[in-house]
Amino acid sequence: MGSSSVVDMARQSLGPVGVYLPIPFTSAPPAGLQREAAGRLELAGYRAAWTNETVGGKDPLVQVALLLTATERMTFGTGIANIWARAPQTAHAAAAMLADAYPGRFVLGLGAGYPQQAAAVGREFGSPLAAMRDYLERMAAPTMTPAAAAPYPRIVADRRGERRPRRRDRRPREPGLDRGRGVRAPRRGRGPRRPPAAGRRRPRSHDRRQPAGTPGARRPARPLSGELRSMSP
Repeated sequence: MGSSSVVDMARQSLGPVGVYLPIPFTSAPPAGLQREAAGRLELAGYRAAWTNETVGGKDPLVQVALLLTATERMTFGTGIANIWARAPQTAHAAAAMLADAYPGRFVLGLGAGYPQQAAAVGREFGSPLAAMRDYLERMAAPTMTPAAAAPYPRIVADRRGERRPRRRDRRPREPGLDRGRGVRAPRRGRGPRRPPAAGRRRPRSHDRRQPAGTPGARRPARPLSGELRSMSP
């Protein structure tokens, strides 16, 4: 099966709407209760469900295997499987085995998580982009015992486009004051400001309607995104 076929099958099986399984922070629900809940979701018409991972407590790949056995048609994905929780070769072997056992019903989502999760396993968070690139390269590297020869779809969480929103001073402006700059200097010898001509407006550095590339124009922040690809052995 080609890479494009794997991705197309995943998109079709995931459908437009899925359910995100809750993350327990106090106690883990029994395996039987999880299997029963997954069966009810399938009967309700849901086509896809996603599970998350911190570091420790549960393994989402084992959880997905448990839920796949309790359903017949649902697709399950990890959103995300944390790269600090397991070796890349182990993640690839587990994903390939799930894809081999349940063709078209598993999607591997990977992410770098947070610095405290890397510290929990004695690792340095550093650059998450560099860490993810190294992780993906090691997933594709040969191992002593080969993984199952089954391709599977993979989504990598991408934070490269995220930008923190600029903090704005919401306090009301007082007459004669400019925010953060103290008292305005008086206009000496030039008289009062003239209003702009009709039909014209004075551009400002924070004007969102300025074209891209204009000095001072603000570029829109890119949302957190992921790209669906195929991982072949």
